[in-house]
Amino acid sequence: MTLAHLGYVAALVLLTACLVVVGCLVVVRYVADTRERRRVLVRVPVWRDVMMLSTGEPDEVGDAYDRLLSARPSERAAVEDDAFGLVPKLRGTARERLRQVLRTWGAVEEATRLTRSRSSVRRCRGLYRLGVLAERAGRDHVIAGLDDRDFSVRRTAMLALGAFPEPVVVDALLRQASREPRLRADFLSSVDRIGAPAVPVLRRGLTQSLAVTPGGDRRGFLAAEALGLVGAVTAVSSLEAALEQSSIELKLACIHALGQLGASSSVVALAGPLGHADPEVRRAAADSLGLIGGSWAVPALATVLHDDNVEVARAAANALHRCGPSGRDVLSSSTAPVAREVTALAALGSMP
Repeated sequence: MTLAHLGYVAALVLLTACLVVVGCLVVVRYVADTRERRRVLVRVPVWRDVMMLSTGEPDEVGDAYDRLLSARPSERAAVEDDAFGLVPKLRGTARERLRQVLRTWGAVEEATRLTRSRSSVRRCRGLYRLGVLAERAGRDHVIAGLDDRDFSVRRTAMLALGAFPEPVVVDALLRQASREPRLRADFLSSVDRIGAPAVPVLRRGLTQSLAVTPGGDRRGFLAAEALGLVGAVTAVSSLEAALEQSSIELKLACIHALGQLGASSSVVALAGPLGHADPEVRRAAADSLGLIGGSWAVPALATVLHDDNVEVARAAANALHRCGPSGRDVLSSSTAPVAREVTALAALGSMP
């Protein structure tokens, strides 16, 4: 066989291979499109029933609920992912009805199985779904996810636990967040969702932090920060007491929390840090006094208008401006540069 013949044969083989590949791609695309069309046809009536749970009239809701409970496996598979995405957007009875439908479909068992998968993506999906379902039987599986070897799984577990307003959950959240600083924002997000049930555990965490470590540790810092976030007015006394013996980091967290809580009784406790050696502590105290406001805070704030640190002085001036007429009178009569600055800016802001 000559070289030319070999070339013809090679070209023919390559052309045949290309045609086969193109044919396979066409078949794969056709099969995928056919499958998607079938999925859509199956999905549309089922998804209509899912939406009916939150928007329909009482009799329509009942009928839709019954149809969903008797849905076939293929119908469930067509809407399950979207249904899980919809649950957090619903409120009240509509959310609970959809949760109940998913539970009846066996979603709790399936999500639990996913948490044991070798794939971190599947474990995240399982933990997320357990959090969406908020089924108490799945709580311990989500708590166990806090010790997973993969950070994304631990983070998903931290966020999912916000659906379980129980002391044991808050304690686990606080413990893990104190060990892993990267989870701070996720910890605060979950505690904010839990709300008032978290307060006793957070107060205990703050107290234990000060008892175990002089000046407190990261557990106390996170607890103090979270107490301010959830509006724990009952914890004001604990936060005020912590100001006397805490480290700089914990002191700042307590000061910010007291400012958020806005109790007028905290003015006395916050006046002390205005004389602290650390300028960041003084600035935070001035900001928090401004958040509380009122004439009681004016004398303490007036003492730091001439602070050596201009940011502290500026924070005090802005705080005085928020304290009403008595605070603004102090600013107008003060010779401090920051007082004139804040007064001038306020005047510009009030111009038509």
